[in-house]
Amino acid sequence: MTGPGNGKGLEPGSRAVIPLMAGVARPRGERRVLMREAVVEVIGHLVLKTVPPEERSPLFDQARDLLTEAGWGLDELFEAAHDGPARQDLFRLLGLEE
Repeated sequence: MTGPGNGKGLEPGSRAVIPLMAGVARPRGERRVLMREAVVEVIGHLVLKTVPPEERSPLFDQARDLLTEAGWGLDELFEAAHDGPARQDLFRLLGLEE
């Protein structure tokens, strides 16, 4: 059997490869509620009124990254800034539905 120390490298299939998917972990339980609130805060920051750094939720950056994954434009985020179907669609897309 070849190995890394003999100069021939590893044999095909001799090691398990675990693919790593970049992205934000989806929270569960109470943290999911907090993440939904942070997402709403980030949406408001982007389309309504800037939230100063000292007033941001501890999950603000993670929520911003999660929103980036959604790929929504400002017009869609503006619709999601208010409670309604657009916000529910966004939460569903982000894996944050109730």
